[in-house]
Amino acid sequence: MTNLPPPDVDLRCPRWVKVVLAVSLALNLAVVGLVAGMMMRIAPLREVRSNLGYAAPYVIALPGQERRSLLRAIRNDPSLPRRADRKAAFKDMVNVLRLEPFDRTQVSSILNRQGADVSQIQTVAQSAWLDAVEGMSIKNRLAYIDRIEVVLSRGSRGRVKDRK
Repeated sequence: MTNLPPPDVDLRCPRWVKVVLAVSLALNLAVVGLVAGMMMRIAPLREVRSNLGYAAPYVIALPGQERRSLLRAIRNDPSLPRRADRKAAFKDMVNVLRLEPFDRTQVSSILNRQGADVSQIQTVAQSAWLDAVEGMSIKNRLAYIDRIEVVLSRGSRGRVKDRK
């Protein structure tokens, strides 16, 4: 014989049990989200933030339109090495590193070329930033200084609320 219930017994779960389970799941997910958010606020990923460089607070603190204009000016500068050229330098390095014996002269040459490119990009970026700051009124520049201080006090997570 099998252990089947009598045919007149209803085996479905009551509606109130389903509602309680759904509410419990929602509360559990909310708690997990809050804990994860607190952990990220308390201990953010420092290794990601540290790669932003010295200019990051200045760029992050810029109002949205000025920040976009600055980045556009850097990206569209014809004197800078093209992305394809920078990518080719990395491929060259990989190929030279595979050589046996190790060719220090070629590796050094590629590093020097990449260093010159970085220096050129930095020069253009600094000039574009100086143009942006020079064009600010004293009132806007003082507000910008306040936003830089906020960014510095919060690290790279110091998002400024008046970006548009």
